[in-house]
Amino acid sequence: MSEQTAFRRKQPARLMRIRELSKSVSGPVRIMCIVVDAKEGVATVQDIMDELGKAATIETTVEGVLQVGQKYILIGEVTERKNKGGTDLRLDVSLAQNINALDIKEFKEALKLEQSVLQAIAK
Repeated sequence: MSEQTAFRRKQPARLMRIRELSKSVSGPVRIMCIVVDAKEGVATVQDIMDELGKAATIETTVEGVLQVGQKYILIGEVTERKNKGGTDLRLDVSLAQNINALDIKEFKEALKLEQSVLQAIAK
């Protein structure tokens, strides 16, 4: 009665900007956003990692309600949704974490530092 079960290893969610998302993105993604509109099960979020004036938005499906004006890290899968005008992208969220206390400027500096360290190691 020894039956072997193979479990596929989950891919880590890579941090992306909303404007970088497309239907060809596979695997889970992670975005940092602020909620601009929300109701039960659905929220429209705006990217907080983009430069001012260039921040894109995306509609998400979530369990429960996200709070408008709060910052979140969302992890989920990019899907396409058909509408009257064609199709649009949607993020099906599996995990939402409130990050209102996070200093975004410090976080961006840490990401830049990480990039420079990785480049130095690669040389």
